[in-house]
Amino acid sequence: MRIRKEWTEWDDTLDAKSIPGAMGVYELADEDQRTLYIGKASGKSPFGLRGELFRHFSTSDRLARENWDHPRMGEDLPSVRGRARFYRFEVNHNYYSRWIEILTRYREDHEVLPPGNLEDPEPLPRLGRYHWKSEDAERGL
Repeated sequence: MRIRKEWTEWDDTLDAKSIPGAMGVYELADEDQRTLYIGKASGKSPFGLRGELFRHFSTSDRLARENWDHPRMGEDLPSVRGRARFYRFEVNHNYYSRWIEILTRYREDHEVLPPGNLEDPEPLPRLGRYHWKSEDAERGL
């Protein structure tokens, strides 16, 4: 139930248009591919998934050069900024329920949410319980 795409290493020379400007969910990971943050690109996210990923990985200068304006640019989640190296995403128009599902699965497997989600000022949704660990948890992912 987690995002199944392979991790992609962030490259600052990445063409912004290679990431879709659609709604969906995404994960950020450190150099060991441990999840640091689980996010969503809602209908209010400028440039959808593209904007959210660039918000985390890019600088304000680059976004200004690209003529982008993101209302959350400059928010610094200490556990993400400078530590995030990988990302993966899933285009999904049911992004909110999918985001809750991924957060719930992560919490069930690790007994805590990713550090970036704990630091994020955005209120967390109410999460359910599965009462079982996934195969990912058994493999240490």
